[in-house]
Amino acid sequence: MTLLQAIPTTTATPAALPTLLLSAIVWVPALAALALLFFPSRTELQRQRIRSFAIGATALELAFAVFMWYGFRDQSGTYAYEETRSWLTAIGSSYHLGVDGVGMPLVLLSAFLFLFAVLASSREQSKEYMILLLVLETGVNGVFASLDYLLFFLFWQMQAVPMFLLIARFGGQRRLAAAWKFLAVDIAGSALLLLAILILYFKAPVRTFDIVTLHDVALPTAIATLIAWLFFIAFAVKLPVFPLHTWFIDAQAEASAPVALILGGVLVKLGGYGIIRVDVGEFQTAFHNFAGAVVVIAVVTVIWSAIAVLAQDDLRRVVGYVVMSHMGLVLLAAAAAAPVALNGAIVLMVADGLTAGLLVLLAAAIVERTGTSSVRAMGGMAARMGKGAVLSIFGALAAIGFPGLAGFVGQFLIVVGAYPTHRIATPLTLLGVLVVAGAMIVTVQRIFFGAIPERLGRSRDLGTLELANTIGLLSLIVLLGVLPAILMDSINFSVITLLSRGGG
Repeated sequence: MTLLQAIPTTTATPAALPTLLLSAIVWVPALAALALLFFPSRTELQRQRIRSFAIGATALELAFAVFMWYGFRDQSGTYAYEETRSWLTAIGSSYHLGVDGVGMPLVLLSAFLFLFAVLASSREQSKEYMILLLVLETGVNGVFASLDYLLFFLFWQMQAVPMFLLIARFGGQRRLAAAWKFLAVDIAGSALLLLAILILYFKAPVRTFDIVTLHDVALPTAIATLIAWLFFIAFAVKLPVFPLHTWFIDAQAEASAPVALILGGVLVKLGGYGIIRVDVGEFQTAFHNFAGAVVVIAVVTVIWSAIAVLAQDDLRRVVGYVVMSHMGLVLLAAAAAAPVALNGAIVLMVADGLTAGLLVLLAAAIVERTGTSSVRAMGGMAARMGKGAVLSIFGALAAIGFPGLAGFVGQFLIVVGAYPTHRIATPLTLLGVLVVAGAMIVTVQRIFFGAIPERLGRSRDLGTLELANTIGLLSLIVLLGVLPAILMDSINFSVITLLSRGGG
């Protein structure tokens, strides 16, 4: 049997949808970025056209994603919209794309948040900013869709440079330090990712990078464990976990609001996706051998988030620690490797992405109006930002995982699924998440209630565009909280398939 025969050929998609649809959702942002290179940007009208074009491109992406999800919901755990085309056949790499219930919800999340990020970007943002944002979207979507390790790695690398430049050029006062720290950590993680892929490639009996083909390859226990560890560390850095989290907190605090929205809402989910897709899905047995260490890392990550957020005065860093605590819960679910827990992890990643986007936009609006990110310097803002206060309260409740909101479903499923195997770690992580969320409630109280400082007496409430973005995100959070079956049915099929296939 030849290598190309071993790789699945292009298959029909649900409802006979075109197989190029997944390629479209990956490459349309890059094509839009390329088109923007030829747009003039000297006048205000020309810059407005650039922004409108970027909005149109991301709106088209969202339309593709919703259309794909509608067709995808009839799947039973197999890869949908699968494409396999010749690429680097000499070394066994193909252009192989496909999504299941693990990747498709995150593609949908990405499409929503990139549209919100472009909408939240000010009219003064440059052409280069929009180009970088669109290239970043291609990198993110490519990771979620890749079924070839080499392709996966190339898309993984594709998101690093745009994010570095977006932080370094359009961030706050300490943006350069935050950007360089991000890049250094990303390069280190990527090196481990590439090393894991190369070891797998050379130790496998068949020379291929195809994830589906390599799944059935048997490896010696020591080699499989080494590869699983390397994959895990590379993904955990992105997640992020303690003590490799400071890059994320610094970048979250210094990036502009739309970039911070993407960073906390989507980019860190690449780490969670990688652990579930590769470590749990492809190296299940080897991953189980060090699951105890993963549980310890998850607990420490959540507890550290709780300790740090209690001592934190910077509003944007508070949001970063809220995201970090939720990602600790995702890591616990991966270590448990139980169907219910993994269902919860995927739902929580989607819920946290929407919640992080809401909190980032609200924090940016508050910082802009107060002229400071110090919570101690704020107070009584509800008198001037009534709508902002109400939305911030809902954002804090979403961070807690309040019943009726999307985060509750994910957190509840993780706790129920992980507790039977981790009876001490599960309550500890849940307690840590609740402490972080409680600190978020206290932060909202300190910002919006009490005596208002005299210098803040003329602050204005949220504008029309800010209201549209934040209400849109909150509506999605409520929708998934009330109707979780929108996501759950397809996720569950794919999680069961992922676990039943066993590990290499």
